[in-house]
Amino acid sequence: MFSQCQILLPMRLAAHQVAAALAVALTLVGCTSDRKATGEAARNAGVLKLEELTYTGIDALDRDKTVFVLTFGNLEEHGPHLPVGSDYFQATAVRDGSVAELRRRHPDYRFVLVPTVPLGEGGFNDVARQFDHVGTFGIRYETLRDVAVDLGAAIGAKAFKHIWLVHNHGSPFHNVAFTEAAAFVSKRYNVRMTNLTSLVFGQGLYSADVLARHLGADWQTQYGMTGHADMAETAANLFLRGDLVKPGYATLPPFVVADLNELARLYERTGFQGYMGAPAKASKQMGQELVDDFIQRTVGIAERALAGEDLSKLPVWPAVLLSLPELNQTMRLLAERYARQTDELAAWLARQRNAGR
Repeated sequence: MFSQCQILLPMRLAAHQVAAALAVALTLVGCTSDRKATGEAARNAGVLKLEELTYTGIDALDRDKTVFVLTFGNLEEHGPHLPVGSDYFQATAVRDGSVAELRRRHPDYRFVLVPTVPLGEGGFNDVARQFDHVGTFGIRYETLRDVAVDLGAAIGAKAFKHIWLVHNHGSPFHNVAFTEAAAFVSKRYNVRMTNLTSLVFGQGLYSADVLARHLGADWQTQYGMTGHADMAETAANLFLRGDLVKPGYATLPPFVVADLNELARLYERTGFQGYMGAPAKASKQMGQELVDDFIQRTVGIAERALAGEDLSKLPVWPAVLLSLPELNQTMRLLAERYARQTDELAAWLARQRNAGR
């Protein structure tokens, strides 16, 4: 993930509300095994896993008061110290924490969690023009968009009115794919499909306030922008899946990217190891506060979606990037690469069909 701005919504959850939401989220993602079965079952009766439902159970759900949550967790290099599933783990945790809080606020709603889809477009390595990085397992932009469209359509065709998209990856094409999918499904099926995460990214990624508390007011001058496998994302991983963070993070040298202009020209630099910033400055406590903040902001956007507010005028990622010529050139290279892959598949299929005649 990458971002430049860090702007918070004015609405904040109380500390005890965030703690309660995270307790549920961490249980769901396997970070704690202490489960109070009876009390938790009562609290979470409205949070359902799609794969556990029967078709009669699905059909019994209120079409106007059921929210389907589609989560995408891409697999992407995150430096030598973080797992390739970093975005997967963060997306799932943010989804679970947000849904737990929204269920508390809206006990008359049901929230259906669709299993996390391990797909995403591109990786941060693309900015360095290392398109075949060994740690990134991406799919074509059109493929990702079509998967999101098909899943959204499968829900919308059944007349369920609320569909949310959650992910945790900043690639421009990745975000555009979901925004396009949401717009198409919403219009085609007369539902409200919302790309929550790209709207949160439109405000900024990691909280500047949290980073300043832990790193000092001049953190950006010292360590550069946040966004990918840096001090912020390493901290989030320490909190969510510290068992997968390599201890060598504490000795990694800073790789400072001062601003978006430097980011767009990353391919010109040497010494890139798949991360930016200063991972060594990360801490578990900072990670918890950053994840808390992201949950709060996701809840804020989700509340506005539930209320029927027009979100089309809100800033959405990656609009801020489109004025950077160097990054646009990288995007063109990616688009050409995807077109070649599509043409290659089409040609192969044509040969197979002709051979069978």
